[in-house]
Amino acid sequence: MTTIENTERKIANQIRKDLWTLRQAIKSGDESAIMIWPIPAKLACAQRPLRDHPIYGGSSKVFPPEAAPYVLSWIKRIKDEGIRSIICLMHPKELQYYEPLNLHTYGLFGLYSDCGFVIRNFQWADPAREKSETTRLELKNKVHKIKVDAYKAYQELPHPVLLHCSAGIDRSAPVAAFIVLKEQKIKLTKMR
Repeated sequence: MTTIENTERKIANQIRKDLWTLRQAIKSGDESAIMIWPIPAKLACAQRPLRDHPIYGGSSKVFPPEAAPYVLSWIKRIKDEGIRSIICLMHPKELQYYEPLNLHTYGLFGLYSDCGFVIRNFQWADPAREKSETTRLELKNKVHKIKVDAYKAYQELPHPVLLHCSAGIDRSAPVAAFIVLKEQKIKLTKMR
């Protein structure tokens, strides 16, 4: 493993740890924070709306219509935090959980868009749940492409940007770490 890969892994592990702590607080009913900031005022990470909600949460739950106000509240909170854009790493299967809520004709992304957010979606099935025949190298290449594409989107989108998948652990953390490392390199280059 190269020094850069090792550094990226350490950053991803810290982001995972911070998101895990946030998840535990949300599960216990403490929603005083709903995101972390790997790059202050520029890049935030969170889990998807209702992922660990004490009543409606779960990894693969279809939400009942009465959960809709909680999604709207989550969106208001991220808007109040100043978020202007969202990079979503959710798979279409996960987006289907929101369909019974009838939030928007075009689902969760339609709602995000109507609320003023600029959206980019990079479909990625949860690696912790994905049963795949892909080789380790194929998976590594796929993940690298998603990281590169997400970083390009991050550069183009209005800041601050919120990055989320489902739980925020297996997909968001490595992508956020990649973005953090790229931004640190740019900052160091500009300082020279």
